[in-house]
Amino acid sequence: MIIKVGGLRNLSLKGDWEVTTNRYVAYIDIMGFKDMILRTDHNDIYDMMLSIHKKVYSNANVKWTEETTDLVKATNYSDSIIIYSKDDSQNSLESFICTVSAFASDLLVEGIPYKGAVAFGVMTFDIGNSIFFGQPLIDAFLLQEELEFYGIIAHGSIENEIGKHKMEKVFIEDYKCNLKKGNSSHLTIYPMQLFSRKKRDYLFESCKKMRFKTSGHLRKYIDNTEIYLNDIMKKIEEEISKA
Repeated sequence: MIIKVGGLRNLSLKGDWEVTTNRYVAYIDIMGFKDMILRTDHNDIYDMMLSIHKKVYSNANVKWTEETTDLVKATNYSDSIIIYSKDDSQNSLESFICTVSAFASDLLVEGIPYKGAVAFGVMTFDIGNSIFFGQPLIDAFLLQEELEFYGIIAHGSIENEIGKHKMEKVFIEDYKCNLKKGNSSHLTIYPMQLFSRKKRDYLFESCKKMRFKTSGHLRKYIDNTEIYLNDIMKKIEEEISKA
């Protein structure tokens, strides 16, 4: 059948994902990839990318909501990972946030530096023809470039959607983010393991180990990340104590 979305013609088969529709989109960049290639054995880089590929696809295929599966898909190219939701439903939003949060945990535990952003809007996801474009992808890409800590920041477009759905802010916290030009408050999707008292130590230990791989001004990312994780951890504990 032919569906019109925002003036665009969208060819879709019953039961399949619509090619063009409103989606939640995450753009996640692996930091220092060029330097890794220079300093690391090629096969080791390949093993790391295989591991990243498996983790993001594994998280995308978890049944995060009771309603349905197949709400999130991911693609990756070189050092960039892009995560998409099926549509703009609340189930898709919840599954999307859980997938991004779980993947952020996996990257930190593995000691892989990253920064990312999430946004919302009309997005074309034509996996058969490898055609992917839309304003939310641009918004997420540009916003993540501003970050100066290892984390996932939310664009205003998706903040509005979270408020509209009136969903519980699981794995979401407001934070005064370190940006290249000052600081500003945004919602962030924090690493899922931070919610677990038993597992959060792995995140902090990984940050400490990253110090041995960086020097100079790049260490500010690690400093800022540790401050971020501690701040979010305190907020989580406060919320648990009030419950």
